[in-house]
Amino acid sequence: MEYMGIVECFSSGRLYVDDIIVNGFKPLVINAKGNSEFVTAYRSMMSKELGNKVEYIDEDEDFDVFIEKLRKYDLKAVFAGSETGVRLTDRINKALGLKGNDPATTYMRATKQGMYEALGKAGIRRIEGRVVTCDNDIREFWDEYALDKCVLKFSEGAGTVGLKICKTVEEAIDHYRYMLGAESLLETDEHIILIQEYIGGTEYIVNTLSCDGKHMITDMWMYNKVVEDDGSILYDYVKLLKELEPGHSDMIQYAYKVLDAVEMKWGLCHIEIKIDKRGPVLIETNARPMGLAMTQTYLDEALGHHQTDLAIDVYLNPAMFPKYARKVYNPLKYALMKLMIVPEDMVGSFAPTFILSSMIGSTREVLFFGKEGIGSYGRTIDLETSPVAIKMINSDYGELMKDYELLRTVEKRYFHLLYTLGDDLEPQELITDISRILDLADRNKKFLVVTNDDQYVWQYGQRVETDGHDVYDGALYAVCKGGNAEERYRQIFRIMRNIRTGGLFVAIPESYRSMTYGSVAMDFLMNIGGMSIILPAYEANDTVYGVKK
Repeated sequence: MEYMGIVECFSSGRLYVDDIIVNGFKPLVINAKGNSEFVTAYRSMMSKELGNKVEYIDEDEDFDVFIEKLRKYDLKAVFAGSETGVRLTDRINKALGLKGNDPATTYMRATKQGMYEALGKAGIRRIEGRVVTCDNDIREFWDEYALDKCVLKFSEGAGTVGLKICKTVEEAIDHYRYMLGAESLLETDEHIILIQEYIGGTEYIVNTLSCDGKHMITDMWMYNKVVEDDGSILYDYVKLLKELEPGHSDMIQYAYKVLDAVEMKWGLCHIEIKIDKRGPVLIETNARPMGLAMTQTYLDEALGHHQTDLAIDVYLNPAMFPKYARKVYNPLKYALMKLMIVPEDMVGSFAPTFILSSMIGSTREVLFFGKEGIGSYGRTIDLETSPVAIKMINSDYGELMKDYELLRTVEKRYFHLLYTLGDDLEPQELITDISRILDLADRNKKFLVVTNDDQYVWQYGQRVETDGHDVYDGALYAVCKGGNAEERYRQIFRIMRNIRTGGLFVAIPESYRSMTYGSVAMDFLMNIGGMSIILPAYEANDTVYGVKK
């Protein structure tokens, strides 16, 4: 059996597994030594998912002994599955004589300090920065560049952990002191902290594939971020670039120069670039697949490929590279990943988020980074503290953005709709005269009536036997007992699915009064469930009406 290795297989590195199997090889997951609790926890989660699809090996303290163990696997290729695997991947490929990047220059691809130096040597625009070793380094850099704000970050890290925009010298010094005791997610021998000038503009992801020093674009995305008053940088969404706009050609040419400068020879690279009024400038490179736990299904629908399939094809047959590189950039559909922002420390379950988002037409996947059931969650302060990612795709850009705006509105203004504390809905006394509402309905129409303990069909002015037909002309929702939001949402959406196009949905006030935000919550449920809200009549008495689109 011939093998291909994946060093630190988690997040989107998971994509390598099935592609390796499809190509007739056995995946070998290689775990690097000396990583953080975060990495250890992620490994455990991935091992449960992968099961016996893969074999495993841990790096030894003695690298030479470790290489001799690897030789027994007849490895044909070794790929970095995540940021924590980049250094070891380069060392293994060098020792085994496999195609890869030079470990002598890994620091230029894996550390922001190394990237900064490489761009300077190549004469390419770079963000000015400096290693911070004491408070005075911050003061000197601030004065030298006459800054009105700066960025502090780890030289080597993952996500946005530790990253902060600081508006004063004092704020920067305070954050530097905080970072001295914080983890960067990557446990390395050095704990280098950088101060950099702040660059405005729009931030992009440029994903690339390199083959013997030549490069191509696989896909490109754009970040939308929210900067909080305290300088925290929150990810709102990541959107696929389906069509190129003015300035993007310049950015792509710049990305190729960056890859040459950091001596990227083989494999996938995830590059983050900002474009401001002066043009493109590098934020960082990452010699591995894009993160955010991408799946083959999601990427194939949006792009027509999923990066790792191209990487393996080109590795096994470099003659395929020109074919891929010359292909016109034209993703199949529009795609966007909404990263949920928790506005405050909370205790609860995000089950309602799954239910609400899954009812939205563009939603394809919901990725949850939290724990099942009721749990504690801190306020979102960076990428790692966003508990949910909602991955959406649509052929119609307007519909995609409409669905995003709906989620963003709920998130900003009605966040408590997205989680439950358990049985948090108080029972309400039934006051509304249901029979009066039914008497006003068209007698020939088949209405589903749902109450606390009963569910029946109303037609011809009377209760009739159901024939098992599950499509109705309308529904009256009159459930006012206690319970939890998750169950209530599921029930309401099941009913809405069974209403024909043009059919009515009627909710009495007692059915929503105990929900957080009351009638506004019911409005959102109808909107998400494919109902158009009907303008209330004077006689509505707080009853809410909708019509199926």
